[in-house]
Amino acid sequence: MHRSIPLKRLNHFGNWILDKLEQKELKVYQKLLAREKNKTLLDSVQQKELKFPEILYPQQNMPVEWWYFTGHLQNKEQKFGYEFCFFKFHPQALRAGIIPLNKIRKEPFLVFHFALTDKKEQKFDYVQESGMSFPQNINYNQLNLKLDHSSFIFEKDKFSLSTKNKIADLSLELKPETKIIKHFSSGFAEMFPQQRTYYLSYPRMSTKGELQVGSKRYAVTGTSWFDHQKMNMLHHSPLRGWEWFSLILEDKTELMFFVLRTKKGLTRKHLGGTFIKKDGNIIHLSQKDALIKPLSIWKSPHTGIVYPSGWKMSIPRLRLDLIISPEVKDQELHDRGITPIAYWEGACKVEGNKNGKKIKGQSYVELVGYDKRLSTRLFQSFVD
Repeated sequence: MHRSIPLKRLNHFGNWILDKLEQKELKVYQKLLAREKNKTLLDSVQQKELKFPEILYPQQNMPVEWWYFTGHLQNKEQKFGYEFCFFKFHPQALRAGIIPLNKIRKEPFLVFHFALTDKKEQKFDYVQESGMSFPQNINYNQLNLKLDHSSFIFEKDKFSLSTKNKIADLSLELKPETKIIKHFSSGFAEMFPQQRTYYLSYPRMSTKGELQVGSKRYAVTGTSWFDHQKMNMLHHSPLRGWEWFSLILEDKTELMFFVLRTKKGLTRKHLGGTFIKKDGNIIHLSQKDALIKPLSIWKSPHTGIVYPSGWKMSIPRLRLDLIISPEVKDQELHDRGITPIAYWEGACKVEGNKNGKKIKGQSYVELVGYDKRLSTRLFQSFVD
């Protein structure tokens, strides 16, 4: 009598084979890279004094870095959430199978990502462009990046953002309302074994500008959050994803919290965050300080992936109990042509209690690592 093999066991066996193949690929890749002449000495990202504003500037030999804006915009008619992000990669830190990417390209390249959430109409869309395909400009002497029809610059203590893409035309001016925040006390952390990062934020910025969607043009105002990270690149890393939360509360305080994900799932060994008080001083949060509990799930109609949807966040030392709810359930980025690994990132609203009083706020949440499809695992083994 034929007996079917449980799917879970097949997946486990498939992952074991992929791990073995990945390890062999990685050994060949490392040998090829070792033979390379005139290699760039990439920054290993070690603890040091971070000088502002230079730490925000792109660095030519940095393995990977990003400038990440998320925010909430509104006028009398509409409410939107937006993501506006630039990534910079050094090809020597990347591989395609056994081939070091610097065999194909020597210079660093940009990737631009934009997403728009229409809270009223319950719509979500996104677009991505790469410096491998479009003209780019990287200024290493100031914070000034451009890729095709998207750009941003930081000067005179404000950011100017601009993009024209198939989703929308957007032009914004962002002015920080707080000092630059260095997470992990000095702005440096080894978030995961041998996974090192510099991490800084402007957690609250007044925002104004214009947004055009189709034939409709809106004068908008709102509040934005800015993150900048520089990071080393590990191949065959146990890190498989994360849950990241940014909260802008109505009492002029802010909160960032993250939980990292290994191949076995979320781990409380690697989580933490920062609470920013009204005066700009910070309280560092550890795994003992917070409890984040999913309230429900959402299954993607596009990929079949199941994500948590809605969270209860409790931080007793701050007397903070919050409910974080997605503004739109479907804020999944799943287009294979844009992101080979599907993930969820979107605008959320916040309600709850702080010090026994009701409080509201706005949030962005990112969920990476829930994509367990075999095609995704194959891709990860090819480039990881």
